[in-house]
Order: sequence, then C-alpha cells, then structure tokens
Amino acid sequence: MEFIVCNGCGCSPSKRQFFITACSHVFCETCRTTPTADFCHLCKIPTKTLKMDASLPKNVKKMFGDVGVMSTDIHKRLARVIGFQKIQKSIQLKMENKKSVMRKEQTKKVEKKTEEMHCQLSKLTSFEENNRKKLEDIERENEKLRNLISALELKVASSRDIDDDEFFMQGTPTSSNPSVAGSDVDNDELLDYDLLGLRNRSDSSSSNCSSQSNRGGSLF
Repeated sequence: MEFIVCNGCGCSPSKRQFFITACSHVFCETCRTTPTADFCHLCKIPTKTLKMDASLPKNVKKMFGDVGVMSTDIHKRLARVIGFQKIQKSIQLKMENKKSVMRKEQTKKVEKKTEEMHCQLSKLTSFEENNRKKLEDIERENEKLRNLISALELKVASSRDIDDDEFFMQGTPTSSNPSVAGSDVDNDELLDYDLLGLRNRSDSSSSNCSSQSNRGGSLF
C-alpha cells in the first residue's frame, strides 16, 4: 500500500499503526490521538475510526485492494450480470413475441366477428327496409279497400233509398190504374147510397132473405 500515508503528518504505514475514519481519511496513531482519538483533523468533526489490520470489514478492505485484480473481478461479475440480464431479456422478448402473436390472432378473430356482425346488420337493415316497403304497400291496399267499401256502402244506401221510393210509389193509387180508379168510384157510389139511406135498406133486405132461406132449410 505505497499510496497510503498519514493524512496528518505524511508518514508511511511501515513505521506506525494506521487508522481509517468513517469520512475516508487515514491517520497514524500519533495524529489520531491528537487532540482526541475519534476526531478527523481534516474535516474537523467527530467521527468513528477503525484500526487498519486484518480485523477490517471486507467492504473497507476493498478500498485497499489491487485495482487490476478488482477490475478483473468486476469485469467477470459484470459479464455474469450482463449474461444473466441478456438471458432474461431474451426470455422476455420471446414472451412478448408470443403475446404479440396471440394478440394478433385475437385481433383477427375480433375483426372477423365484427365483419360478420356488419354483414348481419346489413341483412337486418335490408330486411327491415323490405318489410317497411311491404307495410307501405299493405297500407295503400287497405286504403284502397276502405275507399272501395265506402263507395259500396254509399251505393247500397242509395239503392235502398230508390227501392223505398219505388215501394211507396207502388202503394199510391193513380188514375192510370183502372182497378184503383174503379175502387174510387165504388167508394163514391157507396157514399152516395149511404147518404140516401139505400145501403141500410139493401142490408136489411139481404138479412131478411138470408133468414128466410135459413127457415126453409130448417125442420123447425
């Protein structure tokens, strides 16, 4: 450790016992005890000190190791770390590629399903449009039928009115009908007979004749 000297007086470790502080300063045993043992003369603060011998912790001993050996060891450890991370990255990449393939397959399935749904929707839209047109045609036919029924009802009503008028016309006597005219004359003559009192006489004579005929035919 040729690079190590006392940070207080500059002496080498071969002459005196050295100590290292927690703030990474090195002092000989003489400088360490001046003014106190646990004190850094450079930082001017109290600090913990360790004796530089075989009892030093490993993390502190590494501070005094050979840089070449340490670099080789670090290189090996870095190589192991890099190799491990490379393997993990490769596995991660494979997993991501697998997931990507699965996502692509799922995307294709979804796209296919979406296309099928679009086709079904188009069919349903066309079916609905056809039904709407048929419904409109049916409505027009119904309107025609309603108009036809209304016309027929009007025609039937008018024909009934004509039949009623003809019926009443047939029941009314006219001068052109001889029987009806004769009945009018007979009624007038009977009225004249009644006025003269002849009808009562004819009725009484007819009743006498009928009574005589009844007597002639009877044993008593």
